[in-house]
Amino acid sequence: MKRLLFSLVGFLLLSNLSSLHAQAAPEKEKPAPTIAELAEELKKVKEEADTAIAEAKLGGHNAWMLTSSALVMLMVPGLALFYGGMVQRKNVLATMMESMASLSVVGVFWIVCGYGLAFGPSVIQWGDAGGLIGWHPKFFFLQGVETTDILPATSTPVYTHVLFQGMFAIITPALISGAIAERIRFVPFTIFSILWVTIVYCPLAHMVWAFDWFYDKPLDEGLGLGGSAIGLLGKWGALDFAGGTVVHIAAGFAGLACSLALRKRIGFPSHVVRPNSMVLTLLGAGLLWFGWFGFNGGSAVASNFLATSAFAATQAAAAAAGLSWMLVEYLHKGKPTALGLASGIVAGLVAVTPAAGFVYIWGGLIIGLIAGAFCYGAVQVKSILGYDDTLDAFGVHGIGGFLGAILTGVFCFYSVNSMGTDGFVTPEATVKKQIAELEKKAEPDRSAGDKANIAKLKDWTPTGQVMIQIKASIFSALFAFILSYALAMGVQVMTGFNFSTDLNSESEGLDETEHGETGFDFGTTFSSAKASAPRSALSPPNKGKGYIIALDGPKEEDVRKVWSDMCQAGKTPPSDDFKKVYPYLTTINGNKFKFRGGDPNHIKDSLSSLFQKKLNTPVKATVEA
Repeated sequence: MKRLLFSLVGFLLLSNLSSLHAQAAPEKEKPAPTIAELAEELKKVKEEADTAIAEAKLGGHNAWMLTSSALVMLMVPGLALFYGGMVQRKNVLATMMESMASLSVVGVFWIVCGYGLAFGPSVIQWGDAGGLIGWHPKFFFLQGVETTDILPATSTPVYTHVLFQGMFAIITPALISGAIAERIRFVPFTIFSILWVTIVYCPLAHMVWAFDWFYDKPLDEGLGLGGSAIGLLGKWGALDFAGGTVVHIAAGFAGLACSLALRKRIGFPSHVVRPNSMVLTLLGAGLLWFGWFGFNGGSAVASNFLATSAFAATQAAAAAAGLSWMLVEYLHKGKPTALGLASGIVAGLVAVTPAAGFVYIWGGLIIGLIAGAFCYGAVQVKSILGYDDTLDAFGVHGIGGFLGAILTGVFCFYSVNSMGTDGFVTPEATVKKQIAELEKKAEPDRSAGDKANIAKLKDWTPTGQVMIQIKASIFSALFAFILSYALAMGVQVMTGFNFSTDLNSESEGLDETEHGETGFDFGTTFSSAKASAPRSALSPPNKGKGYIIALDGPKEEDVRKVWSDMCQAGKTPPSDDFKKVYPYLTTINGNKFKFRGGDPNHIKDSLSSLFQKKLNTPVKATVEA
């Protein structure tokens, strides 16, 4: 047994020694690699590194773009809350629905054909000046777009671009609803929204933002696919980073057109309508501010540095405009208001939108300061000119967008974004220095983009970009206004003149008449039966047509006080005018008296006579329904 163990141990030792000897024996030397082999190896390493960097860049940038899309979507409920807090309580749900429904209505339309109309190859041209609208059959339901397709000259998948741009298309018609809130019917507005996105929004988006991404070959071989603008305003050289012309000028001037095409609200402009909840409006303004970082920051589809610049300018402009609006309001009225703060914040965000990726942070700050004061003045003009822009969509978005587009040409810098140019405030010495730096590159190493930038900077004049911005802004405003007015009239006729709701429905409230729901109630949502209007003393149940008589002249608080005093018991018997009015009265809302039964003309005369005597001032009574 011992001999067997010793034999095994010896065998193992010999095996280990043989192995060690084999390892220690020198190997035959391999021949040194040639220069060509080393070059090939380095080429492979570089390709692998470039692939890894590109994949990392694609993943990071795509994640940011998807996040930005979600932020812009959050702006829709933010807008719904912002608008919902400013209307009367009876119209909160209807107003919010006009914004929220756009997520579904326009969202489906965008996938079916909207994206192709906005960003497809130009199919209608303005001569050689540029395209007006795009299309290609592969964009119908996006059935010709693969999930792996990348938008040329960017790190953005086409699907992500579809999603991000779709959010812009969704929120724009929702902005228009603010100009005509409290007096429009839901279904006609939905029809108008689809037609408006088709006829106004998609062409403007194409004219400003479309590039040769989906062409078979680039318009400029040196710049490659995605390097050349194909739309009319893009070829003009108009700068619109995130939607000053496409979104805000378009929506604001469309809102003005609709407010002129449709009737005014009952009692406008003499009867002031108070917001139902500034808490909702401030919450909505906060969500809009938060979402706007995606709105502007996400528009940097080709550069993370631009996203940072856009973030900074957006923050500065919103803060500055909120401050300047409150300051001007304090100087004008003696008190800053929550509504003023919310409106100022939004005005600053609107004005910086076209400029965000072309200006320094101090430029965004100045744009915000100007926008807050300017838009405050625009809102005050509304009552003087007499147009009924319910929630100041034109005063904030139309005027703010127009102002911001022009100021983009004042404060833009080539050093911030080489896709842009230098503006009015750029020193000439800075422009010359930039040209010299680009010309330092030897001709063979100078890219087509460098050559184009050299030519652009050599053509620079202080007012050159400002004039382009003014031209593009006027074009966008007229384009949106004329077509929107025609569409509003067309939908009005198409729906049997029911785009505007009837006066009785407006008085009752659109939450109930349009949706059969209570918009601001934490109890039962749906009405089990249609609530009946209050019945006047001498009007039998369900008999007699209701009507409204509005008083022009006296202030609402004076009307309330006088009427309350007249309804109190006292030693003096009620006047004859009071006895003729009171039996048919059902409800009072500000300067509007609702009646059922009696002769409207007789009651109108008695009501005006009654208040003229009590207030000792001229009073005009008007039968409105």
